[in-house]
Amino acid sequence: MDRNDRVANRYTGLILLSGIDAPGISSSLFTTLEPFSITILDIEQVVIRSRLILTVLIDLDPAHAAAVEADLNECAIKLNVDIAASFSNETTESIAQKTGLIHVIALAEKITPGAIANLASDIAATGGNIE
Repeated sequence: MDRNDRVANRYTGLILLSGIDAPGISSSLFTTLEPFSITILDIEQVVIRSRLILTVLIDLDPAHAAAVEADLNECAIKLNVDIAASFSNETTESIAQKTGLIHVIALAEKITPGAIANLASDIAATGGNIE
């Protein structure tokens, strides 16, 4: 399978790491992935009250999925975090390649769940989706 075939019909893995934030977690995760022929497609990270949620979308060879998952399980034990991975064929483009996106920023001294629900409802009513 050449690189053009992989881009047209990617085999991707979505990695979700959660746990208590500490120095070296991201470094250890990416060191675990480094031996494999992987391309990082997207990374999102949130830390709230010392809790880390890190998601990584990767492009990989389907033959490596089981080995990647096994190594991620070992990494989770070593770091005392939870890591889940989901692998699948992906034919859609990344958010970076999408056009016509609108960015919404909500600022307030106090944002309530109801305010976010209203915002999300208004976006959905126009056919939009929060990404």
